[in-house]
Amino acid sequence: MAKARIPGDDDSARPHPEAPEQPWVLDEIDEQLILLLERDGRMSYADLGTEVGLTPGGARARVKRLQERGVVRVIGVTSPRAVGLQSIASLQIEVSGDIDAVADRIAAFDGVRYVVLGSGRFSILVEAYATSPSGLFSLINRQIREIPGVASIETFLYDSVHTHRPIFPLGTGR
Repeated sequence: MAKARIPGDDDSARPHPEAPEQPWVLDEIDEQLILLLERDGRMSYADLGTEVGLTPGGARARVKRLQERGVVRVIGVTSPRAVGLQSIASLQIEVSGDIDAVADRIAAFDGVRYVVLGSGRFSILVEAYATSPSGLFSLINRQIREIPGVASIETFLYDSVHTHRPIFPLGTGR
């Protein structure tokens, strides 16, 4: 099966190749631009410049620099339920054996949105989507559970999203 693809997901967790070793220090204008783009990624450079006190060219140069340094990416975000993905779950997976091999196999399944490696009781966290409860059941029990090294799966089915903050805290943790 093919891996579920999200625009830019192949590099989304990796720093940009030209990103500096040390974290980029954001000034107030950078932070303002990021906040504006988080609210409206299609905002024009003229409007961005007006909001932060720069010319359109100055705003464009700042945004380009933030993109080149891997600080910000402007992408479209899909609403899963709006495109027919009615069953959504978080899977917490205990692994015995090669965690990377198990994660690679899981990431290859359609319906897998992201795979996170971690430490603690669960080695892998997965967010999975399906068009129906039976599709999600099949993904979990007929595909993921059958992978050698999957010791156990705890499933948390999403009913509704109570709070979603797409705005990432900057500087002072706003």
